[in-house]
Amino acid sequence: MLQEGKNIFFDNDDEFYQFCVVPQINIVDGVMTFDLSSAYYNAVNNGCKFIIKDEDSSIFKHQAVSYRTLTQPVKNLVQYFDGITKY
Repeated sequence: MLQEGKNIFFDNDDEFYQFCVVPQINIVDGVMTFDLSSAYYNAVNNGCKFIIKDEDSSIFKHQAVSYRTLTQPVKNLVQYFDGITKY
């Protein structure tokens, strides 16, 4: 992970996943769910953009992260193109 101003760069989906997901299932009102990390929420609230430096990123493609069989949307993802993406 590399932060440049309000842009946070990740080498791959796994690195973003480790930053974003709290790997624990919770039951809320009888529904299974999982939490996203406080670091993720702090970055979103501060207007940060997330750039996964993999042009074939599944997380970017689906705009979501999954833990086991559960999926949650994520915000502020920006498409990365090697040599083109500049911020």
